[in-house]
Amino acid sequence: MKKRKVLSVILVLLTMGFVGCQKEDMNESGPASMGVKMVALNTSYSLPVVNSSTKSAVASPAIAWDEVQMVVSEVELEAELKSLITHEDSIEIEYKWKGPQVVNLLDSTQSFGNFILQPGFYDEIELKVEGEREDAHPEPVFYMSGNYTNAADETISVVVEVYSDLEFKTEKESVEVTEDNQDITSTIQLYLDELMAGISPEQLDNATFSEGVIVISEDSNSQLFQSVLGKLAEDRECRYRHKNWYDDDDDDD
Repeated sequence: MKKRKVLSVILVLLTMGFVGCQKEDMNESGPASMGVKMVALNTSYSLPVVNSSTKSAVASPAIAWDEVQMVVSEVELEAELKSLITHEDSIEIEYKWKGPQVVNLLDSTQSFGNFILQPGFYDEIELKVEGEREDAHPEPVFYMSGNYTNAADETISVVVEVYSDLEFKTEKESVEVTEDNQDITSTIQLYLDELMAGISPEQLDNATFSEGVIVISEDSNSQLFQSVLGKLAEDRECRYRHKNWYDDDDDDD
């Protein structure tokens, strides 16, 4: 399996102020710090994927991923803070964070973004995470590697490489920031079994090999690649929670 270079990245933080009127008094408690995480779940599963919500014990044919990473170029946050005066109108807030940063999706402790939110009730918070090809070049924007075990119990290395721009968008309604949740984590969850939904063991058995590896990319096994890319383009589930609420319950064994 080919060796991959580690990207050297410089982190730049760009924060944009509130958009709209800010003359009304905010509540006296200090602002909250909001970080963003991207976490890959269900790293091992049997094929074909039938229903990710009823995950079964892993059996052959099966696949297991041991490396998942993405280059994050930019994060945009848009929020609507309910007015403390009228309790009806909303103040529009917009922040931007710029990388790039290589994010290990198997490390649930790694975060990025570090936005500042004023205490209050938010009608809506929307996040957009972008990975741009120019920031990752010559490496892929999104990369997965692991092993496929076929029906004959043979183990074959498999790699997914996405070199094109990627964008994840997600939103959450009714988010309250108080003195009790000054550290907020927004976690975007990527279910790896869902990425392979619709791909059969027979397709992997008949895939093209590159130096003994099944490489799924724009130039190799393109039909499988288009299937995975389509799943990546779907909206991600996002959880907003107090920093101390984040635990290992969402991780795979």
